[in-house]
Amino acid sequence: MLVAGRPVTVLLSLQTLQRGMASMSKEVCTGLNILKKGQDPPLRPDDQLPDWLWKLAEPEKTLNELRRMQKEELSYEQMVRYVKLDNRSNIRERNEQTSK
Repeated sequence: MLVAGRPVTVLLSLQTLQRGMASMSKEVCTGLNILKKGQDPPLRPDDQLPDWLWKLAEPEKTLNELRRMQKEELSYEQMVRYVKLDNRSNIRERNEQTSK
């Protein structure tokens, strides 16, 4: 069976998804507890959540976007990401050249 042109090994039935949704609570964050005797933390309204939490959902800049920026404009975190992505790119290029 193909989904989006790729083979699928496991498909969840609608009933399975509905059971999973039914077990989720609107009062606690189900499944977040990692302690044996602990409890799942309660859900809070959006205005009580920290600002950094919303930044996690924002996509990071790609290597091409970082290359287009001036080096002086990059923050420390962006510079670290640039170096990491640039090293990966260089390794890929070298591996492609040596495999030919």
